[in-house]
Amino acid sequence: MSIYKSINHSNPKIRSLLKSILKLHPEEINLSLNRIKVLLNKLNNPHKKLPRAIHIAGTNGKGSVATSLYQLQKLNGKKVHVYRSPHLITFNERIIVANKKIDDDLFYHSLKHVYNINKDNIITFFEFLTATAFYIFSNFKADLLVCEVGLGGKYDATNVLNGKNKICIITTIGLDHKEFLGNSLKKIAKEKLGILKKKSILISTSQNKKVYEEVFLESIKKNCKTFLYGKDWYIRNKYFYLENKKKISLENLSLEGRHQYKNVGCAIVACSKIKNLYIEKDKILKFIKNLEWQGRLQKLNGSISKKHPNIEFWADCAHNPLGFMALRTWVLKKNISNLIIILGVGIAKDYKGILKQIKKMKPNSLILLNKTNFNSRPAKELYIEAKKLKLNCNLLGDIYDAINIFSKKKYQTTKAVCLLAGSINLVGEVIKLDNNET
Repeated sequence: MSIYKSINHSNPKIRSLLKSILKLHPEEINLSLNRIKVLLNKLNNPHKKLPRAIHIAGTNGKGSVATSLYQLQKLNGKKVHVYRSPHLITFNERIIVANKKIDDDLFYHSLKHVYNINKDNIITFFEFLTATAFYIFSNFKADLLVCEVGLGGKYDATNVLNGKNKICIITTIGLDHKEFLGNSLKKIAKEKLGILKKKSILISTSQNKKVYEEVFLESIKKNCKTFLYGKDWYIRNKYFYLENKKKISLENLSLEGRHQYKNVGCAIVACSKIKNLYIEKDKILKFIKNLEWQGRLQKLNGSISKKHPNIEFWADCAHNPLGFMALRTWVLKKNISNLIIILGVGIAKDYKGILKQIKKMKPNSLILLNKTNFNSRPAKELYIEAKKLKLNCNLLGDIYDAINIFSKKKYQTTKAVCLLAGSINLVGEVIKLDNNET
């Protein structure tokens, strides 16, 4: 259960209960929906009482698509439930109830109720939390449910969502979580496409050729109404096109990075072609200026940047090679001459692939952390691989040591850009530090 090292809560009652739930986690996980179905049945099947679902699977971009959809619909006056994972700073971020982040009181009593109903039956932590979220949502009215897949698709706990006309969004698929999903793009695509049901509405962003073939074949098999990138919609020169008509300029999109055009594009397709989600073009143009998504190429403007005014700090939740490819594009476009990267990588991540992408960014310095707030790849292993790539590396203690390095005289007169990435947990810690939170 080391993957749950970062699960914590500021509320002692909730923290204690989360630890009790973790003890129910099976030692070995068999891929199945049986456990969550049994629990949901005991809860009177709340997943069958939810509003229309937008179900989002993929390797990268799920959170950006979910956030864009949620905020666009909220700005348009709709009430939206959101279920996502993992969280960035506070655990309650995972559950949005009718446009509001769940409060501690509702969260605690809901967890306690589901815990009592489940008794001591073995269940994964994510299955338990998913059942709890669906139970909560079933008790509050909303126009829409935006739900991120946790891992994979076919056997993910969220895949109990089987409502009529379910909307499925497939974001970019790459090689990640190979230990669970398979060691090829084709196998991983098949798992993620498992969320499709008969006659689902399918929106897909750009994909590798092999993945695109799987998406296309599965959509035909399930008789889905499709909106595929490159066929039905695309982005060109900062313009979103739908069915070959210039639709919307994305030049004023508030989210940083070219990769966000396609993520927001998925949301715009849904808001343009699905009747009960429809938003007028002029409103979309206005709303995309106000989208916010913490930790995704976020410029830090708090205590860290004020203490080190010559350094421009950016934090990004990239945690696999695909994410770092997007970061590389951003770095090269900004034409950064003095780049410093602070890196922390999860134990199961493809650190060699990540370091190869970092090499292409040509950083002046790479800072590796010996101590992190999550189960990370040992810094010495990263160091050895980085040296093979002839990267200039420094091994430091923790994120505080890494930030304090900029107090040295050479950084007080030299302009530089510092990019912090490699883990959502690391980015969350940095943002808390920048906000002077503990």
